[in-house]
Amino acid sequence: MEALQNRTYSAYSDESGARSLLDTLLSAESNVKYQETMTQLGVAFGQILGDKIDSSSKCLVAATAEDADYLASGLIDGLKPRHEIMAAIFWNNHYSIGNSSVAPIVHKYLQPGFETAKSLILVKSVLSGSCVVRANIIALLEKMDVEKIFIVAPVVHSKSEESLKSEFPETISSLFEFIYFAMDQVKDECGEVKPGIGGQIYELLGMKDQPAKTGYMPKLVERLAFGV
Repeated sequence: MEALQNRTYSAYSDESGARSLLDTLLSAESNVKYQETMTQLGVAFGQILGDKIDSSSKCLVAATAEDADYLASGLIDGLKPRHEIMAAIFWNNHYSIGNSSVAPIVHKYLQPGFETAKSLILVKSVLSGSCVVRANIIALLEKMDVEKIFIVAPVVHSKSEESLKSEFPETISSLFEFIYFAMDQVKDECGEVKPGIGGQIYELLGMKDQPAKTGYMPKLVERLAFGV
């Protein structure tokens, strides 16, 4: 694939076998296969983070509603054997205004006790710009005093780290650690990272549109909030 010429891989991709999983995202012929692969990528991230975070550090895994049931749930499963974990799920209404993007939070689920976590893990299927992660970090740091902030995504754009750091004072951005498997250099005219994760995440995960617009309820939230 021509677009893969503009992709580089992190050392984590070799250690975890994530390269083949990323290829599967690009070639998956069914939503089920895509969902399974996202979950496997999440598990790989959880295992990586398990070696980075002290077992005594309580963790908060924060994700958008579309990433909750596969990428974030996989990460929680990979991290869970050694850590106490809570979750925060956000319904962001992501849209463009002129040349800028915004992502206001329409709904959120914060697991009781989330304020006590010292390690914050922001999970995103692809990190293109900064608006979604920025909005969710700000919402959480209003009530948290964290020691480390991990920004985790299978694929990131080459300018996303710089963009996100520029949105925060150094006292906060110095807490960031970015963990990813692949970095892409290209965006199309719509701002979508190429080859990225294979297209629009909503359709690939079996959703009609952004969860903020459809009222989609992740199974992860149903389990945590209602014991379903």
